[in-house]
Amino acid sequence: MSHSSKTPSPKPPRSKRAKLLLTSLKVLLAVAILGFLMARIQSQSGFERLWNGPKNWPLLLLAQALIIVAFSLSFVRWYLLARGLGLQFHLRDAFRLGSLGYMLNQVSPGSVGGDLLKAVFIAKEQPGRKTEAVATVFIDRVVGLYAILLVASVGLALLGQSAETTTAILSMQKIVWTTAAVGTVGLLLAMSPLASFSKVHELAERVPVVSHTLVRLLDAVAVYRSRRRYLVGALGLALVTHNLVLLAFWIICRSLPVYAPTLYENASIVPLGLVISTIPLTPGGLGTLEAGFEFLYTTIGAAEGDGTIVALTYRAMTYGLAAIGACYYFTAKKNVNRLLHEAEALAEEIG
Repeated sequence: MSHSSKTPSPKPPRSKRAKLLLTSLKVLLAVAILGFLMARIQSQSGFERLWNGPKNWPLLLLAQALIIVAFSLSFVRWYLLARGLGLQFHLRDAFRLGSLGYMLNQVSPGSVGGDLLKAVFIAKEQPGRKTEAVATVFIDRVVGLYAILLVASVGLALLGQSAETTTAILSMQKIVWTTAAVGTVGLLLAMSPLASFSKVHELAERVPVVSHTLVRLLDAVAVYRSRRRYLVGALGLALVTHNLVLLAFWIICRSLPVYAPTLYENASIVPLGLVISTIPLTPGGLGTLEAGFEFLYTTIGAAEGDGTIVALTYRAMTYGLAAIGACYYFTAKKNVNRLLHEAEALAEEIG
């Protein structure tokens, strides 16, 4: 007789609906940016110039090889950080999950991407160490971004000694140098005994909801303090990785009928473009990478559309790694989908 027997179908939680809306907006933004950039290329006859102009295919193959080596070193970097926390897994898993994670980061516009998949895989292999698994992925991202800032700082310093430096580049120079300095101070503090004071843990314990996770993350950082060689090694690999990407961009520009920046210009604008692509406005940085390079290339005198063409060529080359990840996905589709469901739960847990 009661109305409780006619329970309406539950609606998605507001947070999930908000995430769905945000994801849709990100996809629309990516489409809008790419549409604008494509129209800009077309208005300058860029596609015709690219199709009919001279291309150096051997150099393009060399750039592709450098990108593969660079991404492979990034997988080794993550493996090294995981080993630094005493997590046991194989280097071959780092390569397999690295390429699979990159593929998912490109095609998964929501909160569950390749990074969380990697964390869940390690956590499943070693129960009770979920926070440490998440910490490896987070710290790997931080180390990679910090290395980009260091490379950009050096490149901007070299560019400042060259013939011409635009006002826009000078403004970005101040931002990059300030951010790199703040990152350096933060890294030194994290590695110092100050970060292990009990008061820091007490503050972390007072944070609502995630207090336990924060305390364990502090403990994970403490492990790196006692094993600095892993963190130093990871930073060294990140610096090598980004310099290989710099060289790949330089070669791409000299292989296509576009403006070819000087080595100094290339060393300054490429890291800036990669930093812009990390801003989480679109899925996998789609559109933001291209827009960033389009803007940066025009500041050094390139024709409209040249920066977009170079960025799209780079993206196409990185999709070779995504294709390898896709092969891993289809060979173990059931297991990967199960891990993705667990990654969704992890995403909800960590917000």
